[in-house]
Amino acid sequence: MARIRSIKPEFFTSLTIADLELSTRLTFIGLWTYVDDNGVGLADPRLIRAAVWPLEEAPDILQRTREDLQNLHAARLVTLYEASGKALLAVSSWSEHQKVSHPRKPRYPRPEEVQSSSPTPSDQDSFNPPEGSGDSPENFQSPPETLRPEQGAGSREQGAGNRGDAEPPASADTPPRADVERVCKHLADVLEKSGSKRPTITAKWRDTTRLMLDRDEVTVERALAAIDWAHANSFWQAHILTPMKLREKYETLRRQAAGDQRRSQTAPRDMSEWTDEEKQRALNF
Repeated sequence: MARIRSIKPEFFTSLTIADLELSTRLTFIGLWTYVDDNGVGLADPRLIRAAVWPLEEAPDILQRTREDLQNLHAARLVTLYEASGKALLAVSSWSEHQKVSHPRKPRYPRPEEVQSSSPTPSDQDSFNPPEGSGDSPENFQSPPETLRPEQGAGSREQGAGNRGDAEPPASADTPPRADVERVCKHLADVLEKSGSKRPTITAKWRDTTRLMLDRDEVTVERALAAIDWAHANSFWQAHILTPMKLREKYETLRRQAAGDQRRSQTAPRDMSEWTDEEKQRALNF
């Protein structure tokens, strides 16, 4: 049952919160109404998805909910743990930021009340609890640098964590490859055209694109088509902002695009607005 909770203005100027994707921020807020009056709830993504995203129809919403939980745990905004054989989550420093009148008797203990807790997978997802995970969720100005989303192992922005990316990055002395540069430049062009500030093409952009082309065997034309399709879609255009996310979500994009074609649905953007090059790439994608 949803509860009425409060939110502080500092939430919207928090640097830690700003590092999270929009869906993760909303999931975090939604968790406040999901957990019990002591800030604890079952760490089951299916229950959280039903409570926080009941009207969301995106086919990958359950997977995104799983990823949101892992990112919130990595940012030390929630703690994932086990007690009495149940996978639980606790919003960090709950009592300091939520003043609950007439709190109900808690069903589950806080992590600090568990004498010996061992991490358990949440819906078959694994996690490694960071030290000091009970830090205040409002201590947003000094998050642990090693746990920022683009640095932590297995983070969403790294993408394709299950693809065996042990291969070392290309040497800084290696000349940029034309195919890699073409994909990176196209994504930067699309983002700039949409009104965003033109991103810098970094070594990480190039390394991720290289892996997508070489290891995942995605052709340049298919990569360009995936970018075009995503940024013509009202949902995906807000998510495919880096090659890391493009590589991570490529198969999802491909399946959805194929499904649209099979159902003879209209394209996300009126085809009359597409260039000849975009139309040709869409056929290949």
